Amino acid sequence: MKKVLFALLVTTILTACGGLKTYNNALKQIELGMTKEQVVSLMGQDYQTSGKTYENNNEYEVIEYKDMYKFHWIFEFENNKLYKWYKETEDGK
Repeated sequence: MKKVLFALLVTTILTACGGLKTYNNALKQIELGMTKEQVVSLMGQDYQTSGKTYENNNEYEVIEYKDMYKFHWIFEFENNKLYKWYKETEDGK
């Protein structure tokens, strides 16, 4: 019985850790100048739009992804082209 419980525990831990690499692998492929669609195809559809403005005939949009460690990955677009991206935490660090 202990072996079965141990095997279940190890399987659960490995499965949980495997899912965490998704953003890491996608982030390695992100490049400035990508379109929003290219970023979303790498990072996935699970994002929130944080802001969208029009200024001097330019469109600005900010989207963000949150992971289980409370990191926020922020992507800023100008005219649908990525010009800035960075990481924040929920505590502002």
